[in-house]
Amino acid sequence: MKTFLKVFGGLVALLLIVIVAGGVLLGMFFDPNEYKPEIKKLALEKGGVQLEIDGDLGWSVFPWLGIEINQIKVSYPGKPQLAELNQAQVSVELPALLSGNVKMSSILLDGLTLNLEKGQDGSTNWAVSGAGQQTSGTVETPTPSAAEASGGAAIALDIESIAITNGNISYIDSAAGSKVLLKNFTMTSGKVTTGAFFPAELSFQAEQYQAEQKQLTVDAALKAGFFLDLANQQYKIKGLESTLGLTGAPFNGKTVHVKLNSDISSDLNKETASLSGMSLSAANLIASGDVTVTSFSKPVITGNLKVAQFSLQELLTALGQPAIETTDPDVLKAISFNAELGGAPNTLGLNKMSLQLDDTQFNGNFAMNLASGAIAFNLKGDELDADRYLPPAKEQPAQAASGSAEKSSGYSKEPVVPVELLKGLNMDVDLGLKKLLINGLTLSNLELDTSAHGGLVNMSKINADMYSGTLRNSVVIDVRKSPTRFHIKKNIKGIQIGDLLKDMADTDRLTGTFNTQTDITAQGESVYAIVNSLNGNSNVTMPDGTVKGIDIAQTICQGFNNVAALGVNADQVDRSTPFADLSSNFTFTNGVVSNNDLITKLDAITLRGRGNVSLPAQNLDYRLGLTIEENLFKKTCAVNNNLEGVEWPVNCKGSFDTEPAKLCRPDASVLKELLKQKAKKQLEGKLMDKLGGSGGEGSKTENAKKLLKGLFGN
Repeated sequence: MKTFLKVFGGLVALLLIVIVAGGVLLGMFFDPNEYKPEIKKLALEKGGVQLEIDGDLGWSVFPWLGIEINQIKVSYPGKPQLAELNQAQVSVELPALLSGNVKMSSILLDGLTLNLEKGQDGSTNWAVSGAGQQTSGTVETPTPSAAEASGGAAIALDIESIAITNGNISYIDSAAGSKVLLKNFTMTSGKVTTGAFFPAELSFQAEQYQAEQKQLTVDAALKAGFFLDLANQQYKIKGLESTLGLTGAPFNGKTVHVKLNSDISSDLNKETASLSGMSLSAANLIASGDVTVTSFSKPVITGNLKVAQFSLQELLTALGQPAIETTDPDVLKAISFNAELGGAPNTLGLNKMSLQLDDTQFNGNFAMNLASGAIAFNLKGDELDADRYLPPAKEQPAQAASGSAEKSSGYSKEPVVPVELLKGLNMDVDLGLKKLLINGLTLSNLELDTSAHGGLVNMSKINADMYSGTLRNSVVIDVRKSPTRFHIKKNIKGIQIGDLLKDMADTDRLTGTFNTQTDITAQGESVYAIVNSLNGNSNVTMPDGTVKGIDIAQTICQGFNNVAALGVNADQVDRSTPFADLSSNFTFTNGVVSNNDLITKLDAITLRGRGNVSLPAQNLDYRLGLTIEENLFKKTCAVNNNLEGVEWPVNCKGSFDTEPAKLCRPDASVLKELLKQKAKKQLEGKLMDKLGGSGGEGSKTENAKKLLKGLFGN
């Protein structure tokens, strides 16, 4: 046995001597530069690339297996130059490599320039059509061995240092008119070993162009300690400090500094990765948190995220953006956010989410399926004064006087419904707010429930409580088939119209309980199509109420008496008008709104209305009629018996652009008929007196009627 070991040892020693001797002889008698033509030929035949080797090649075999390359250019035949390298040096200690370890001297890569170009026709300079592809058959992917699948034998690294300097990469897309440059790429490291932290630094500048105009410049720098455990597939980054300086058109000349600090670790065998002690800052925005990911195939994400209180207005200024104009200049200055990360596998979940917007607190949850992109969002708030966030009121420029109103040009036929966007929605949203102040109105218990999947958007709840009443609305938008279909339901019940008008218009002229139910459908993608396809019905009721500040019945009564000279003026006593039973039904037929049963009772007067409003034609033909009835509530004005039961109509007819004074006019034929009847009776009396001596009473009356018929035509 000892003899065998001696023989084996002698053979190994002899082999090492041969290798050393061979390396020395190769270095002394074989110059690699003599093989440049053959290297270039093989590169073209095997790889389809053209090599230009302008510098020297050098190699060594023992004890360092090394190579040195200088001034090389690479391109595909007939294509712009792809890459250029000034110098590369790398050497591996051969005895260490034979023992399964990698021990290198310093790795140097200097002056690497990579030019990627995409032409107008989509062709590129980094690939040739068909290069490297088999002409027939299918390409079989080799099945990795068990050793390869498990990562193979662990390799111990020992590299003195790594230096990559003067790196430059450019990408030009002629079709898109864009260009991206990565310049002055530099990376340096200390001694790289496995199982211990080693320092490394990286920096570069990047520029993005559009149509030869520079849009964005990025200055980046990174440094950290890196840990590699190849045997256990564990990798760590400690004390990561990275900074970005962003300048360009999006920031209007401002430079935005972004910083990220964190510790990062990963265990590939256990499929875990974590980001701990993260701190991300951009201008005055600071976010912090910890994130852990397990099971990479269907990741489970846990941790926490916090955004410290910041001013949105200050952030916008730092980003070179205009501040948001608000009625209250003190809003948008105290915003913060925090949440816990967690949820089902393959889901990004924000639990116990809290958002502070100035004085308003929101709480809820958010979840997004990473595979399908489906979103589930739940957010509930307490009290929000939206008027503070609205833009300040501005004086409207005075309109030039015009002798006639400009006629509307009609409804646009351009699509306004974002069909593709709605088809892509995959979400369920539940929003709520206890109290909302907006445009002087106060709403409470707001609810908005929406589901949108596969082109069907169902806003099942658009609800609120307001002014002792309720709003219960829903909208369905279906874009699964063309044309788009809409179904809208509105149910407003018990709204105290007086309180509403006080807040909305600062007026106290009307009281009553307002109710309405509406159910309409429409279809199309343009305003024109939607308006022309409105179909459905609506019902409006106000069972009781009062018009304050004027006694309408008395005023109209006196007007009738004065105009017809049929009575005397009376002093107004009650300066209000109660009304009852205001109700009406409206029918929508292809955009035409029809109403034939409008009715309300104003004290001793009944108001009726009927007619059509055509939204497509933008005109109306509506008739309002006032009828003096037997006193319904109280007597405030006495009228001639001839006026009771007579309908006094007002005809409203014309286009939406017609001046109001010309749109509605009273029907004077009724007054003419009353005056005609009065004159007829007065004349009949006079004739009766003159015909008093001719025959009996019946004969005199008949003769008078015949004479009047000839005079008045009836």
